Amino acid sequence: MPNASDYDSAWKDALESYFPEFIALLWPALHAQIDWRHPPVFRDKELQALVRSAKRGRRHVDKLVSVLLLNGQNSLLLIHVEIQAGRETVFPYRMYTYYARLHEKHPGEPIVSLAVLTDAPARNETPRMSYQARFWNCSLRFTFPVVHLENWRARMGELARQAPANPFAVVMLAQLEANATRADRQRLVRKTELVRQLYHWGYQRDNVIMLFRIIDAMMALPEALEPAFEDAIRQIEEETQMSYVTSVERVRLKREREEGKVEGRAEGKVEGKAEGKVEGKAEGKAEGKTEGFAALLSTLIARKFGVLPDWAKVRLVAADDVTLNRWAEQILDAQCIEDVFK
Repeated sequence: MPNASDYDSAWKDALESYFPEFIALLWPALHAQIDWRHPPVFRDKELQALVRSAKRGRRHVDKLVSVLLLNGQNSLLLIHVEIQAGRETVFPYRMYTYYARLHEKHPGEPIVSLAVLTDAPARNETPRMSYQARFWNCSLRFTFPVVHLENWRARMGELARQAPANPFAVVMLAQLEANATRADRQRLVRKTELVRQLYHWGYQRDNVIMLFRIIDAMMALPEALEPAFEDAIRQIEEETQMSYVTSVERVRLKREREEGKVEGRAEGKVEGKAEGKVEGKAEGKAEGKTEGFAALLSTLIARKFGVLPDWAKVRLVAADDVTLNRWAEQILDAQCIEDVFK
């Protein structure tokens, strides 16, 4: 199975970097009522105070954002965004509690509570949820809009068409692909294809790096397949003549440092050297890298030309790194499978 995907940090980065695009994609009517000439303000400290008594879990991302409306007044629209994986029975009540606390602190100001369920099953119901309380002649009903991300799976083509103009469409595609790919090699192929598309969507360098970081966190791979993925990135950059790989590697290194992996690897290498294991480790890593790249190449060829014949499978298994790289370069221009292996 892949390493644990860091959905929390990925969604946090995505919301902070592309908040207007997030609203435009999922709630266009709301987007039209906001004056985006005034940048949104993230009120993290107020949010922390708001939820300090709530039970927290790793699968929540909450954002409290102030925006200015187009009505010409200095009123604030407070938007509470919750990224929720799965479906909790207490979730509507929790959303109501946040809303009530905000309403008490900001009387008279418009408040909108929004929710995105990232991993819940697709639903055909009206895109909203409610909390209800009733006793005797008293009743309460709090309703808020909800996006079930899986409802967008049938619209992934639409997301791909919007992706060049709306970076949050890329985020949505990454999460949908992460949900759909639990098998390691399948995820490697989908992740590579999404990064390839990213390089062709015309984004500037900073956006490419940020979106890559989000994709990389959402679609985490096992360590054994990372070399094949990195080789694929270099191949994509050669094809597109856009060299971002140094910056991309720096982003990945920073993430590994944060997770405490770099120090662990360094210690492991020192111990391995002392025990005479360095040579075997290097050989195993090189072999795994070649096998991973061959598997990726096999999948890409099959996607273009159909099921691989036995002779092609044999050649892929027997090939060295230099040969595999040459075949990878020939895939795009090949008119038939034989052209790849020339």
